Amino acid sequence: MTSLHRDGNVLASAGLDNSIHIWDIRKFLSHKSKKSLKPVSSFAAGRSVNSAFFSPSGASLLATTMADRLELFENAHQRSGTLKPYQSIRHNNQTGRWLTTFMATWHPQLDIFVSGSMSKPRCVEGFDATGRLLRSVTGESLSSVMSRCCYHPSPEKLTVIGGNSSGRMVVIR
Repeated sequence: MTSLHRDGNVLASAGLDNSIHIWDIRKFLSHKSKKSLKPVSSFAAGRSVNSAFFSPSGASLLATTMADRLELFENAHQRSGTLKPYQSIRHNNQTGRWLTTFMATWHPQLDIFVSGSMSKPRCVEGFDATGRLLRSVTGESLSSVMSRCCYHPSPEKLTVIGGNSSGRMVVIR
């Protein structure tokens, strides 16, 4: 998974190599040698990284890892060397082989994010940019794990859409 920072010059990449890399894409355009490009900064997660997304403000980077963590990094686009999270949230991300992996995602306009959960009763969890749990939503409609969740872009009335591995969707208002 990749995410482009709002400044248009910085790219975050994440994946099966157990790491998050921050790249200055201006170096891609000027790179003419056969040497491989090096990331500006990196974080070793220990296990694979499902996603890494910059917040709408660009101040935070959110990563979902198979090390059972939601990692938050402050101003990752301005860092060099080894990244260190300012908040590491314990979050069971072990969906197993039959469920789609979790990918915590930001609201398109606000610095809040949402993620599915393996907790019982089944729920969807919303957090602020500091990693504080704002709300855990449960209910009869959440009878399965909502592996993928996202916010509707409207900031006036928060709406979350969750989807499971079978294609079932739930709208939470």
